Amino acid sequence: MKNSFKEDVEKALAFHGHLCSGQCIGVKMARLGLELLGPEVEENRRRLYVYVECDRCPADAIMAVTGAHVGKRTFKFKDFGKIAATFVDAETGTAFRILRKNRRHPAEGEDMISFYENLPDEEIFQVQRVSVDLRPCDMKGPLVEAQICQRCGEEVTDSRHVVKDGTVLCKACAGEGYYKIL
Repeated sequence: MKNSFKEDVEKALAFHGHLCSGQCIGVKMARLGLELLGPEVEENRRRLYVYVECDRCPADAIMAVTGAHVGKRTFKFKDFGKIAATFVDAETGTAFRILRKNRRHPAEGEDMISFYENLPDEEIFQVQRVSVDLRPCDMKGPLVEAQICQRCGEEVTDSRHVVKDGTVLCKACAGEGYYKIL
């Protein structure tokens, strides 16, 4: 790894805004994911895609350490409520899912950064070799396709539409929305 654990924690802290166990766990998870994928991905982050399964502090740390971003389409958020992330080498298809198997926290007054830096990965994480289907519409680059929702008329890009009874719908019109128009 190019950076030390402490340097990566500082990078995550600058992005996230405060130091917490979640930041340290996310840093460890990101560093392990990069290590598992190998030096080729470390040197060429354009090959890296990351799927994060929680909307908590580790997600920001993983984003800060890996350089993956939502806007670059290399950071995918899947709201499973789990402290887990999958690291994918888009060039080779190699993928590892890393999940926190044990909650570990430093003792009261113990230095948090040193605690997590010295905590062996196998004590806190489980690693699974997995397969991830990276479709062209999930990859970086230009728009692959666009459909118009036949109910609301809004454009839906990159195969994010739903077809119900032969009708093209956006997810909101298909009943999967998070909002209601007032």
